[in-house]
Amino acid sequence: MLCFICKSSQTNANSLTKHLKVIHGLCSGKTLRLKCGQAGCAQVYGTFSGFRKHLNKAHETCSDPGEGPSTAEDSVGSVCYDLPSVIPPSDSVLLQKSLVHSCAATIAELKVAGVGESTIHSLVISMEEIVNDIHNQAKESVKSSLSLQEPVKSDIEGKIDQCFEKMENPFNAFNSGSKRTHYFAKKLGQVDPVEHVLGSRFETLRNRTTGAYDQVVVTDKFVYIPILKTLQFIYNHPNVKEMMQTESNSGDNLLKDLCDGDLFKSHALFSKQKHAIQIQLFYDDFETANPLGSKRGIHKLGAIYFTLRNFSPKYNSALHNIHLVSLFHAQDIKTYGFSKILDPIVQDIKILEKDGIRVPLYDDLVYGTIVQVTGDNLGLHCLFGFVQSFVARYCCRFCLADKEDFQTEFTEDSPKITMRTQALHAEHCQQMETNPRLPYVMGVKQSCLLNSLQYFNTCEHFSVDIMHDILEGVAQFEMKLIILHVIDQYTTSKEVDRRIKSFNYGYMEQNNKPPTLKLVEDSNNLGLNAIQSWCLLQSTTHLWRFGLSK
Repeated sequence: MLCFICKSSQTNANSLTKHLKVIHGLCSGKTLRLKCGQAGCAQVYGTFSGFRKHLNKAHETCSDPGEGPSTAEDSVGSVCYDLPSVIPPSDSVLLQKSLVHSCAATIAELKVAGVGESTIHSLVISMEEIVNDIHNQAKESVKSSLSLQEPVKSDIEGKIDQCFEKMENPFNAFNSGSKRTHYFAKKLGQVDPVEHVLGSRFETLRNRTTGAYDQVVVTDKFVYIPILKTLQFIYNHPNVKEMMQTESNSGDNLLKDLCDGDLFKSHALFSKQKHAIQIQLFYDDFETANPLGSKRGIHKLGAIYFTLRNFSPKYNSALHNIHLVSLFHAQDIKTYGFSKILDPIVQDIKILEKDGIRVPLYDDLVYGTIVQVTGDNLGLHCLFGFVQSFVARYCCRFCLADKEDFQTEFTEDSPKITMRTQALHAEHCQQMETNPRLPYVMGVKQSCLLNSLQYFNTCEHFSVDIMHDILEGVAQFEMKLIILHVIDQYTTSKEVDRRIKSFNYGYMEQNNKPPTLKLVEDSNNLGLNAIQSWCLLQSTTHLWRFGLSK
């Protein structure tokens, strides 16, 4: 059987699997891609077990040596190391390293999946005991199979004991939190979060020694994961070239991506540098405790994430390509503001804009900046320094339209619509700084630190909240009016419900089909979440393809 990387011949499936692990350093994981490599077979597998079963079933007698060396494309998605120039003295040492590396990869996948550290520790300790029991059972089985006479038997058993004592348990290297942290930092590398102090406050806490409650000084902090170091790790990934998005073809005049818009094409950086790093930030708050309980909001956290818009959408939709930038208590925003939290982010982005960074993918320096900031309406208004009440007179972050004109003016060409500009926004921020007693000026409460960047300004940022505005807002309201009209003029509510439940939404949308609609008169929605609303919105016209009779 042939190795798809080096084309060497192995005796059977087990030998080939061992060869891939020991010589080429492949290990289990989401990025593992094992090509069959046998003549006329193009099967690709993501696990060693599936790969081994395929070889035993389909190529049991295969001995064709194949033709030609493999290319770099043959091993896309797998971690491949160059063959050593000097053959190691013993395969057992390499096999032991491979076992440790496989255990590390398994633990790393658990950490990425969000499994708690205590659960991982319990699992490692249990696996350590299981492997020890397997070693002891194997040693006793080997001893019991010996049919020798004394003193030769004692001598052989002594050598067997020495042999098994030299076999290290691969989980011994991970049986504590410090060992796991040290291994991942040394072998795989990691970006450590950096604590920043926001300020201090007094709080009454229980003294564990005396049992009394004392007033102590508590330091308010937040953590920042350096974005430049994270970018270096991303661009050092072996598959980063494959993940890069190809140039958008705008010949059909369709808006398929952010880079198809006029704002991107006229951008001072992205229009001139093809490989400039496009950073998309996302901000949102989340409850770590019961969101409906009486203590909601106390443990609420705010998080800022980033993704690279240079990557294809199919990669950016994966959770492991959404990177945490900052984590903080949501209540600290009201006390200290957003500027202190954004400061380390802005400092790194300024370095990226002015000095650039070196990445293995390109020979020249690569520059970059923020291309987009996303989030819900409340989060973006809080981040950008606009009013967070949407019943205020000037509550739009894009224009200066009066609330009274919201239902009558819908285009930028209207004489009543004045778009926010950098000059106008700077003037409003200056008025707020001059007179801090004002609640807001034209919807502006304070300046945003992101506006100090060279290539980004909040007034030229047009990211809307399609989830809340459309899918959970206007779309459901309009669909409800249509459905009520259909029920009133052409059919019954039972028929509408029957059609929605029995309609074939297709394989991809089967889990997103809407439940029974809530056609309550005093409600403005249908009781659907965003994905269910999107599914129904796409299928609405097909639901009424056949005639209706009341």
